Amino acid sequence: MKLLLALIASSALAAETWHPFGPGGGGWIEDVVAHPTNPQEVWAMTDLSGLFRSQDAGVTWRKMSADVERGVVARKQITSHNRQFAIDPVDSKHMYWGVCGMIWASHDGGVTWQAVFGTAPKVGDDKTPHLGHAIAVSKKGEVVALDHESMLRLSRDHGATWTDLSKPPVAKNSPDTPAFPLFLADDTLCVSCRPSPGLAVSRDGGKSWQLQLTDSIILNAQATPEGAGVFAFDSTGKLHRSVDAGASFTMIKEVPHKWEPGLRFAGGLAVAKGGKVMLWSLGQLVVSSNNGETWTRHRIETNWNRGSYPGMNRYASPEGKCSALTVTADGLTWLKCDSSLMCRSTDFGVSWTGSTVGLQILCYFQGPAISPHDPQQAMVAALDQGVFKTEDGGATWKPLRIQADCWNDDWQNHDGSVVKAHPKLPKTWFAIIHGHGGTRHPRLHRTDNGGETWKLVLDLKEQFGGEWGKWLDDSEMGDLCFDSSNPDVMHLCNYQLGVFKSSDGGQTWKHTLKTKNGLSLVTSPSGQHVYLQCVKRAGLYASHDRGETWEVAHAADGVDGIAHHPKDESTLFISDGQHENYWSYKGARPAKLLKSIDAGKTWTPLAALDSGPLYIDPMKPNIMLMSTLHGGKGILRSTNGGQTWHDFHHDAPSYTARGFTFGVTPGSVIYHMLGNMARTTKIYD
Repeated sequence: MKLLLALIASSALAAETWHPFGPGGGGWIEDVVAHPTNPQEVWAMTDLSGLFRSQDAGVTWRKMSADVERGVVARKQITSHNRQFAIDPVDSKHMYWGVCGMIWASHDGGVTWQAVFGTAPKVGDDKTPHLGHAIAVSKKGEVVALDHESMLRLSRDHGATWTDLSKPPVAKNSPDTPAFPLFLADDTLCVSCRPSPGLAVSRDGGKSWQLQLTDSIILNAQATPEGAGVFAFDSTGKLHRSVDAGASFTMIKEVPHKWEPGLRFAGGLAVAKGGKVMLWSLGQLVVSSNNGETWTRHRIETNWNRGSYPGMNRYASPEGKCSALTVTADGLTWLKCDSSLMCRSTDFGVSWTGSTVGLQILCYFQGPAISPHDPQQAMVAALDQGVFKTEDGGATWKPLRIQADCWNDDWQNHDGSVVKAHPKLPKTWFAIIHGHGGTRHPRLHRTDNGGETWKLVLDLKEQFGGEWGKWLDDSEMGDLCFDSSNPDVMHLCNYQLGVFKSSDGGQTWKHTLKTKNGLSLVTSPSGQHVYLQCVKRAGLYASHDRGETWEVAHAADGVDGIAHHPKDESTLFISDGQHENYWSYKGARPAKLLKSIDAGKTWTPLAALDSGPLYIDPMKPNIMLMSTLHGGKGILRSTNGGQTWHDFHHDAPSYTARGFTFGVTPGSVIYHMLGNMARTTKIYD
């Protein structure tokens, strides 16, 4: 009998909190925007990971874009660029984010978000370009938004309705070089677009335009907090200043700089009260305390502290990269982002510290590996950055130098996809690294001293062949698991080649199953049964002889989640179908939750819902978690073995989960998705 899904709001879950977990930094931080009145509040926009808020002037961060993820559904579309986020300078509870080809508004200071313009991409649409709107807000509360065609729109009612304005004389937006508008202190409106020269200026609310600086491609422009001043920085390194609301400009500073369309590091410019100006070009950092009359250069490579940033990219110094620059409302804290890194200065640019706690933009194929011997120790693998380790329960992280030929202080891809802790040897871990350039194929490494040194134990390309890409592709996905009765027996799956088995702790391997799209492996409590979850096609494979031979246990368009009962040898659950929040989603129907009590021979449907990744608590197997889009709930919990489900998403910084990991201590669970991890210690009531 099919059991009904019960989505019942529980007051007991109101206090449930998910906390960010994992290292910060890693991918792209596109923009940083300071709150207009609160000096402790700063916002950052990222590619793929969404929107982050800091309430301590950039020291720590928390993801705030779950509502937009829920509304857009197509996860890959949540990308952001410079000037796509703006805060009402007078009534700061109103915020606007022009992302996914739409405009989103918050009227409670960024806690919740609603779509106010545009239509969300279709489910699973990760190809249609949806460049976001560039946003600016005047002191009157008027919102202007510039779309990918450089069409300018105006709202006077906090985004409820929009009116088209005359098109400014600038080029079209592009993904790598977005156009941007800004209001001056006297409500003069300026618009620039990096691919085309000039700064368009309107003094009548966007009805008519004058083009200034027609010989310069303006990369960045900032208004002075008071008066009619504006600074404009161009692609050749020249800084121009106007004191008459853009009517005329004077070149006041020239620094080493070279920019061309497509280069995301366009340089940074920020202006504070009292005449303080900071300019960060590709080659220099200079500051002025008198509105640009005189300048001082700071050599940040001699005053640079990595701080909370654990990554290898720009390991030595952030010199030379700048996507955006801002200053807090009190003029005391300056923040600069350069893709993988957020830097913070409280002495007007003399010294800088990496500040990325909670600013998670790494790409996780899998969740962290928690040591079964010491829950304070964990490792996690991530794209671009390799493998990180914590020894204090996630408070701090350090990068591990696993593949020496892929490690240096420059930007190099050092992709990690899998890391696992040995179930019986406390200092033994395994990690899969994909290197960079021509070494994109996976290579399995082993450490027996807690990550200090590593040795190569398997090179898939060298031993088993295969065609491997130069950059991120599906072949990087995979999994590794141990036979619970004999951890020298290991199973490894690869998205391109299938399943491999080792019976001697990883020294030698054999190819046991040739198939495509294998994503993860699970074993029964004894290790007798091994299961391979495949997405896109094939469904579920099963082996009943410890991975020696395989058969299809459930044919489907794909299996998006799998969890085995921790004590019952023959009971497991799967999500039949493909989760709509995955990039690979193709079908039209939602997935179904299925249960088998005979090792995958027969299946019983539990609920017709869009089920995705699954989790069974190893200590209390009746407690389960599921990632789902059903009813817009995100994460659900069952306390009766999957028969009924309740909302368990309260305060989760991301909408859905790509997978769950047991946190070793009772009641602890970590979820991960591309760009974010979070932990709860209260899975039990």
